[in-house]
Amino acid sequence: MALSVYSRTLQKAAELIGGRAKLCRHLSVPAAELEKWIQDKAVPPIGVFLKAVDLIIEETPPPSDSGGPGDPPAPREASGAADASWRC
Repeated sequence: MALSVYSRTLQKAAELIGGRAKLCRHLSVPAAELEKWIQDKAVPPIGVFLKAVDLIIEETPPPSDSGGPGDPPAPREASGAADASWRC
């Protein structure tokens, strides 16, 4: 069975932050809930999921060929907290 995007994202976030216990603390969620989400037995709230996505983005270095010198870095926040102009 293929794992969902939620499960894969939370697994990657746990790997990057140093384990599931640290991810629970970072996301402020109980370990039992995190396990359900990772095992695809439930879907995390969108805010929790986006916080995990943000963690992955923050911990993943940008590609080395991203623009020329002096180019500003592209926005890297998945939750949209910085810019909500895309909403209807």
